Amino acid sequence: MIKKAQRPTSNISEGVAFLLRGAKKRRSMAIASAKMINSDIGISAKLVALK
Repeated sequence: MIKKAQRPTSNISEGVAFLLRGAKKRRSMAIASAKMINSDIGISAKLVALK
């Protein structure tokens, strides 16, 4: 049987999407860690993540 070729739904490959998910997770973890350290020290700063 011949399989019908599937057209991609987006122009982002699966490998690239995987790397982007990992980068998003690392960024959110770094922000959470920095907020926790600042709260322990007593610094209240607004952190902004650039996208």
